[in-house]
Amino acid sequence: MNNLDTLNQYGLNNSLPILCGIALIKIEKRGSIDINRKQDFKMLLDEAIKEANFEVLLELKNWITLALSSLDDNVFFDIYNVANRSTALEIMDYFNEVFIGRMFNSRLHAIKSNKTLSKLAISIINLNKNETFLDPVATKDGAWLQILKNNPDQKIILQTVHPLEASFVYLNAKVNQGKNVKIYSQNILTGPKYINERNELIHFDASIAAPPLDLRMSGNLINNSYNLFKYGEVSSTSNDWGFASSVIGSLNENGRAAVFLANGSLFGAGNRKKIRNNILKDDKIEAIISFPERFFVDTSLPINLIVFNNHKINLEDKVLFIDANQPNWIQKEKINNSLKSEGIESIIDLIRNPRDIPNISKIKSINECQDTLMVNKYVIKDHIMLNGQEYNVNLDVLNKRKTIPIKEIADIQRGYNMMSNKEDKNCDLKVLKISDFEEDGSINYAALTGVKDSRNGSLYEYRIHKNDIIFSVRGSLGKAVFIENEPKVPTIISSNLVIIRPKSEMIDFKWLYLYLNPLFTKYFLKRTESGTTVSILTIRDLENLPVLISPKEQQKETVDFYTKKNEQVTELQNKLQKEKDNFKLQLGKMFGSDKVFTEKY
Repeated sequence: MNNLDTLNQYGLNNSLPILCGIALIKIEKRGSIDINRKQDFKMLLDEAIKEANFEVLLELKNWITLALSSLDDNVFFDIYNVANRSTALEIMDYFNEVFIGRMFNSRLHAIKSNKTLSKLAISIINLNKNETFLDPVATKDGAWLQILKNNPDQKIILQTVHPLEASFVYLNAKVNQGKNVKIYSQNILTGPKYINERNELIHFDASIAAPPLDLRMSGNLINNSYNLFKYGEVSSTSNDWGFASSVIGSLNENGRAAVFLANGSLFGAGNRKKIRNNILKDDKIEAIISFPERFFVDTSLPINLIVFNNHKINLEDKVLFIDANQPNWIQKEKINNSLKSEGIESIIDLIRNPRDIPNISKIKSINECQDTLMVNKYVIKDHIMLNGQEYNVNLDVLNKRKTIPIKEIADIQRGYNMMSNKEDKNCDLKVLKISDFEEDGSINYAALTGVKDSRNGSLYEYRIHKNDIIFSVRGSLGKAVFIENEPKVPTIISSNLVIIRPKSEMIDFKWLYLYLNPLFTKYFLKRTESGTTVSILTIRDLENLPVLISPKEQQKETVDFYTKKNEQVTELQNKLQKEKDNFKLQLGKMFGSDKVFTEKY
């Protein structure tokens, strides 16, 4: 057990600031720091900050002072005496292990470092000891710290989003004897700080970055200085690619980078898509590696590692997609998952010798992946989990099926994006949501919410009619309802739904609805779904849903078979329900309930 673990009894909120203060004093004073009063500690802290001559340490002082003000003297000295027996390096290693920024209601960390992913990223960029390294969104530890531990002479530039984070970076760099580490504090979206004496942007050989996942910035604060965002306008909803653009823009002509991004970055529309596609067309993306959820302590989201390269050799005009969710690559752990050595070695081998491997990797031309960079769209697996059951998939047979995209036989109408303030139960025009679908495939019209602007004629394009197929494209993907009869009240669909309307006389309405329910469609949805916390099927993906080419007479046979069997099943269900009701009645009589209770007519 680490001696510092005993501090848990005082709460990390109390002990960690004191630990950082002691580490700073040990680093700068390099002598005995025995004290008798809280005031002595404050004086030593002031002297250490003055000695360091690093302005952002004032933020660290404020954090420590705030903790001191709420600490009883006895508790403070208990913490101090335990920590004082450890070296500054031991203190910071412990701090790195236990500290998560969200613990203090701050947004310091979007992703807490995963050492195995950092090791992978370092291997990918293949940094030699004389090259320069940049992390423009540095956190207290991560890949840069592993690089520094391996080579204290490495030339490293770090820029942090938050000044307190810069203080932690400073402490870690110092205790690890970093001789060529420069640290700046400013959000890279508002401008880089790594500028030379001629006011020119410094460019680097390599970079690894994990941008904040949930940072939102007003567009007017984003500064395109030094043309870091040349691939497109960065906004509050596209700043993930803003961070990625800043990394690419900070590389030299042979530079390479590894950047961690969430799923939403790979398929989002608008500015995200514009920036993504411009970077793709500029042939800067070398590989995309997808990882499942639970690889980071403070987010359960799946994550992707995007490999950028300004000097691609093996993959010119191509992108390598790698699905890292392989059983023999990943170590499942209680808190978060990690990569096994076999996984790291296999991925590095694929990066250096790109090739197609069934279930694992696929090379695609940049023209083939303009719509999305989601790995699951390109790496097709021969097994899949559907409805809690795992299936093997015969891809040869599947690929030989004669199908056409559903867009060739049906029109697809998006739903209405209705805000909650537009709802009114008393309005004549109703709106259908996924929650209004009944288990038996019907709709509970009585529970529908009304739409306030019911007189808006443009809303009628969202209206459902007889023989329409209503299909869910967000959340519970693939739920389908067939509209047997024209709704008695005018009803439109919400934005989580679409209307699928056959446009060819050669397609039976009911047959198409039935086709959307078997495993074929569920398999397609699983392969193409996007999203982070909520599953999403884009309209473009839905338009490409493969539909079996089937003659009209075969369609009729299928519908007739379904109708007949469904009637038989319904009849059996009704019979069983009567048997069940009878059984309950007889059971009640055995207890004498018929003597006490009589039905009221």
